[in-house]
Amino acid sequence: MVQKRRQPAWKTENQRKRSKKIARKRRRVIAYTVRGIMAAVLAVMILLMICGCLYIRDFFRRNENESSTQKADAVRVTISGVEEDELDADLSGEENHMVVLDAGHGGEDGGTVEQAATEKEINLAVVLKLKELLEEQGIRVVLTRDKDIFMKLEERVQIANGEKADLFISIHCNYYEKDSSIYGLECYYCKSGEEGKHYAERIMETIEESKNIVSRNVKPADYYILKNTTVPAVLVEIGYLSNYNERNQLMSEEYQEKLAGELVKGIVKGMEEKTG
Repeated sequence: MVQKRRQPAWKTENQRKRSKKIARKRRRVIAYTVRGIMAAVLAVMILLMICGCLYIRDFFRRNENESSTQKADAVRVTISGVEEDELDADLSGEENHMVVLDAGHGGEDGGTVEQAATEKEINLAVVLKLKELLEEQGIRVVLTRDKDIFMKLEERVQIANGEKADLFISIHCNYYEKDSSIYGLECYYCKSGEEGKHYAERIMETIEESKNIVSRNVKPADYYILKNTTVPAVLVEIGYLSNYNERNQLMSEEYQEKLAGELVKGIVKGMEEKTG
């Protein structure tokens, strides 16, 4: 009878250790594989959530823009229709009416920048629309800037004073980082400027009566361009870029047209009362 030779104890121990190492490696491979799969699933879920949020945002933005377009069309019809005829009749023969429009910031000074919104671009877009509508009323318009260039405050004031304008209007966008729920248009005038106050109040009255644009208040301020102009001056904060909905509106050309239309009505109303 042949007896099997037993392996030495040290060989048995080595085989046992190798088996344990292989088992540990297999467990590690399985663990890393499972983690990789979970990470991939999580990444896909996050991607789907982001896509869903973007779709919802675009959906509401399209609806908002369509609504703004309809309202803006109504405003343009009003301005170019009966009311425009009335304004032309009231201001006919008053060729000396002149307004200096100032698009705040410009060039290297972008003003407030919030996501896709840049204040200097919005200010200029609204000013150019204001210019067109005012000229349709027979009012001469001078711009402090008609393109993206930097201008010192002193230069803007010099233009207004040099032209001896009936009114100087500076257009800006507001921002309040502590509370993004705040929104609406605001008008400022110099404390000692009664004529500036007159125009600021007429602009705000017109906007409030139209109910097309949310307005906040009229109040005095010590801004440089208000204190140093020798002509009636108003600074208009047309809206808050810190507010999501108003920021999107201010970037919309349709809303800019509506905004310009209401501002023109207020300006003309102020001039009518002055000349009347």
